[in-house]
Amino acid sequence: MAATRYNNADGPRRSLRYLPPRYLLRRYELLRMIPVGHTFCEVGAGDLMFSRDLLDRFDHGTAVEMSDDIAASFAQLPASYRERLNVRAGVFDEVDIDGGFDCVVSCEVLEHIADDVGFLTRLRALLVPGGTIALSVPSRMKYWTVHDEIVGHLRRYERAQLHDRLVAAGFTDIDIRSYGFPWVNLLRLPRLILARRHAAERASWDQNRRTAESNHRQIPESLSTSPLRFLTRPELFVPLGAISRFFNRFDLSDGYVVIARRR
Repeated sequence: MAATRYNNADGPRRSLRYLPPRYLLRRYELLRMIPVGHTFCEVGAGDLMFSRDLLDRFDHGTAVEMSDDIAASFAQLPASYRERLNVRAGVFDEVDIDGGFDCVVSCEVLEHIADDVGFLTRLRALLVPGGTIALSVPSRMKYWTVHDEIVGHLRRYERAQLHDRLVAAGFTDIDIRSYGFPWVNLLRLPRLILARRHAAERASWDQNRRTAESNHRQIPESLSTSPLRFLTRPELFVPLGAISRFFNRFDLSDGYVVIARRR
């Protein structure tokens, strides 16, 4: 993994009470796809929002994040979750993980990795035979914008390209879905406007910092106290996700979710 550990010089970021709509649409689809099991590992766990969801489906978990902010996010979890979750701050290649997981999850990470097949192969090694990998990635290079540049993306994936990468890494039973249409498409314009506001500030950042500051770190923290936070609740996005399911097999969205099995 071509990155180094990231220490946030500005101090830990506060967890957003505003949940990004794109995240909620992705969450809806992934939770439908991931089978219940005993153990999971999330690589690129961010502020542990999705790790918390996974703990409702698994007995124990491990979360890996390249930013030291993960310690602050962990401290904010209820005790019942902290008892069942191990957290590791550091670059995935350098973190000691035993493996033997039923499921490995990595959302919005693969597009940051130069050797994506090598990264997928290392994720595969963490799984028990027949174990499941769950991913999300940005899709379709035709949707490339300044947003991709400032958050450190190296590529957007085409469906066939992503399928081939997974096969090369030793996965089978590959299910790729274009999630969230038409809702995520409606979010593209405000995301682009926001990215342009940050472009000058982030122009001098290296790849490592752009990656560490991606996820929803470009979203203003003021949204956490905005009335909009009441509209971004998981339960309110269930009907939107249900409508999107009719379009999952078509490349209409700008994001893929994937589930596959270790061969």
